[in-house]
Amino acid sequence: MASTTVITQTIAKICLMIDMLYSIDLLLIGGNRPGGGFIGGVLCAAGIGLIYVAYGLDDIKKIWNPDWHMWFGYGLLFASITAWSPLSAGHKYFRSAFDFIPVEIGGMHLFELELVSSMFFDLGVYFVVVGGLLFIATKLGTDKGPEGEHE
Repeated sequence: MASTTVITQTIAKICLMIDMLYSIDLLLIGGNRPGGGFIGGVLCAAGIGLIYVAYGLDDIKKIWNPDWHMWFGYGLLFASITAWSPLSAGHKYFRSAFDFIPVEIGGMHLFELELVSSMFFDLGVYFVVVGGLLFIATKLGTDKGPEGEHE
């Protein structure tokens, strides 16, 4: 059982929701404005870390226990594929491309969706940062110290 109060736990849930929304916003705007996968991933990891602190690592692991090192690995793979894939089309390493896709409903033009290939790289970086930071945090949180020491 976590040693925090109900108020702390409730505020942590609210902060997590705000963190996740802003984290995704930073990820999506990274190609056009300051932001991107790194800072979005840091914010996401901070929100999940706050939940770990408020509820206790052991209690959260009973409900949701992802393999954070796998998030790190898949993010690194995704970012690497995105960086190397332009070579297969005869372009330079890390070349970015973009396109606009019109969104229509019932023949009525609503808006254009901008797709930027660097966003896929940012997504890989996002998963690397979230996976790396939370892997370290959970390993530190489960470390009980050297044997023979009492708290």
